[in-house]
Amino acid sequence: MRSNKPARVLGGASLALLLALLFAFQTPAGAAPAEAEGVALIDQGGKAQARQLAIRDALEQLGLRSAARVDVAAGSGTKPSGKVLESSRVQPGAEFDNYTVVREWQTGQLLHVRVAVKEEEARPRGNVNLAYRKKIVVTPFHVRSSPQLDDIDNIATRLPHELQRRMSESGKFLGKDSPYVIAPGTVGPAADTAAVRRLAAMYESQFVISGEIVDASNFGKPAYYGLIKKDARRIEIAFYVHDGLTGALLARRTVVAEGVGERRIGRDKPFGSASFAATPFGGAIMRALDEGIAQIAQDIAPLPFMAKVVQVQGERIFIDAGSTSSVTPGDQLVLYRSDARQQVYGSDPLVPLGTVEAPLGTVSIVQVQPGFAIGRIEPASAAKQVSAGDLVRFDVAVGP
Repeated sequence: MRSNKPARVLGGASLALLLALLFAFQTPAGAAPAEAEGVALIDQGGKAQARQLAIRDALEQLGLRSAARVDVAAGSGTKPSGKVLESSRVQPGAEFDNYTVVREWQTGQLLHVRVAVKEEEARPRGNVNLAYRKKIVVTPFHVRSSPQLDDIDNIATRLPHELQRRMSESGKFLGKDSPYVIAPGTVGPAADTAAVRRLAAMYESQFVISGEIVDASNFGKPAYYGLIKKDARRIEIAFYVHDGLTGALLARRTVVAEGVGERRIGRDKPFGSASFAATPFGGAIMRALDEGIAQIAQDIAPLPFMAKVVQVQGERIFIDAGSTSSVTPGDQLVLYRSDARQQVYGSDPLVPLGTVEAPLGTVSIVQVQPGFAIGRIEPASAAKQVSAGDLVRFDVAVGP
């Protein structure tokens, strides 16, 4: 998997296109209200939810007309005869508090809402998020010595659940818990890449996080120049980050923390609660967890955002990432086709590192729902080559 760090730098052609777009939408103050049409799919939430989504879609378009923020994936092609396929994002830099619904109508399962705003009432958008939220699934952690942790209520599942919750609340990830354990190897992370891939597919996640509680032993910590020893306890946790597409191990982190002052916490203190964190050893566990989360986020940050194609309808494709992943209309992602016949192997001939990928074109997002998005394939001729399971990434690639 390639790493392409996003950079807010535009090439000449992209910059000219953006400036043309912005100038085209400029309207003098006091002019007639600006209008835009939003569209949303009527599904289990009914018309009421679809109406709100369509209104939000229209307001996003109007916000783009008043101001825009641009993010372009950095990178360059290496094939002289190839066409560079570039990912880009254009997000509203302005928003509106007041709007008027001009018209509402339905075509099939799609609800259309046309709204109007006064452009002079646009205000700068305070929190413009240019980062996609990457999907993770967290498995129960393996406990190397269970008797060491019999005073803590079910740490094998409570600790990874707290990890998932904190990473999701950071706004950078969409997390899910899995009840399925990925058994670690004798000296560390699992070598069963097929199990990792199955788990990622089951939970539609880009990354799989597992781990192991290596040690939770008691010891005497020297104090007062070694004259006495105080009761102490250490926690050692190993965190493993796997690529959901290949099953390969991407990062391995080990964190050690100590708590001085008591040997047992007690099952009456729920994991992660204030009473748990107030104990010396409970506080050490939470510090180790926070440090592990920071390191995992650092490892995942430079890796490109990725989603899967779940459905193809002519020139339109559906991907398994939507507004909850910060995907917005106007985003442009590179579309890849994996060739399962071209497996790449390293030193272990039984464990593939991945498959060869070929860029097919780009996908321009035209409609977004919370859990999925609809895009249009460019060039249209590439649509016949696309099928469910293909990938889209915020990436730069060289086309054929």
